[in-house]
Amino acid sequence: MGFNVFAVTPASNSDGRGDATGAFIPGATRFARAYGGSFRTFNNLGDNPKRNFLRAIQEGPGSLDVFAYFGHGWRTQLGSAHIYTDRDMDEFADALRDKLKADSIVVLYACWAGVAGGFSTMLQQKIGRGVWVYAHTSAGHSFANPDVSEVQQSRDPRYRLLYRNELRVAWNEALHYTDMWLRFPVMSDEYVERELNAIRLLGRWRVPESKTYMFQWSRTTGTYDGLASLNRNPDGTVRDVTGGRRGTWTIRDDLELTWNTGESETWSMPLNPTSQSIEGLSGSARRMVHTLPGRPQT
Repeated sequence: MGFNVFAVTPASNSDGRGDATGAFIPGATRFARAYGGSFRTFNNLGDNPKRNFLRAIQEGPGSLDVFAYFGHGWRTQLGSAHIYTDRDMDEFADALRDKLKADSIVVLYACWAGVAGGFSTMLQQKIGRGVWVYAHTSAGHSFANPDVSEVQQSRDPRYRLLYRNELRVAWNEALHYTDMWLRFPVMSDEYVERELNAIRLLGRWRVPESKTYMFQWSRTTGTYDGLASLNRNPDGTVRDVTGGRRGTWTIRDDLELTWNTGESETWSMPLNPTSQSIEGLSGSARRMVHTLPGRPQT
């Protein structure tokens, strides 16, 4: 069963910048295409951008699993849509509530809209219905900004910052070099973390017993028609440079290596590029050279 996805974005560049044509519209196009959904632009330079924005939502599809906004934001505002006041936000929340399923997802690809107690928090409270809201907490690229927050009402804490831990570098790389930026709001946390560990794995490692391994992963941009297409265990290839073996790797609860010689290895999770333990071996592995997981998304 697929997802019902809809995005809204400004139609025109503002203040002589290429913001709409260079970031917002390409982001909305890719987001909608990945899920087989749709998007609409709204006139953000006319007499009443807020009315045009709300009309785009009202005339769009209903029973949404995911709604996404691409545009300018601020701590308590969505600038491109002229959502400035609390009353404006009430109108936005009312328009969205009529279109969203319960427990659906709202993604605000907008600078600063996700700060603690800010726009995303207030919007989630106004919509209710178990909706999850994701937004950026700083100024940055429209959709590859790694500073992201989550607001929801299903678990504690209700507000959290994503991946401000040892996975931070991999998270940033995932957003910039894969299509993680459009997948993470829908994926389960454990599969996001497995993919981030896969990114940490890539490159050349020095392994106990004077071995050198090269790990590769051909993560490609895709289309997604259900959770099973998103929540997947990452896998790739590995080469023993020293011993000539070739094999495959898969990340589940641990990293599992299977060699063409019939041998196998288990590396504990989460991966530690500076001191990684391997089941049954003394000493630790260390990543010497890191490679990126894909092509730039921006």
